[in-house]
Amino acid sequence: MRRIKHLLTLLAILTSVSLFSQETKMIKQRKKQLEKQEQAKEKAQEKATKEGLKRHQKIQTKATQKRMKKTAKKNKKYHDKKKKFFLFRWFS
Repeated sequence: MRRIKHLLTLLAILTSVSLFSQETKMIKQRKKQLEKQEQAKEKAQEKATKEGLKRHQKIQTKATQKRMKKTAKKNKKYHDKKKKFFLFRWFS
């Protein structure tokens, strides 16, 4: 009975070690491919957002476009001067 327990324990250890082996080449390639797809998707989404903002601004009247542009500049002016979080400033 004791030998069976030792044998089962040894077998469990050996199988668990083989489960944590290094990734195969195919798995690494697949992960790389998925990362590229994710980056392409993010880039496309960012581009679509920019185009949407441009279209939104373009369909406004001239006066509204001016007002939007002025407000955007004002917001940029005030938000650019804002300091970073103190921990970022300390450890950068």
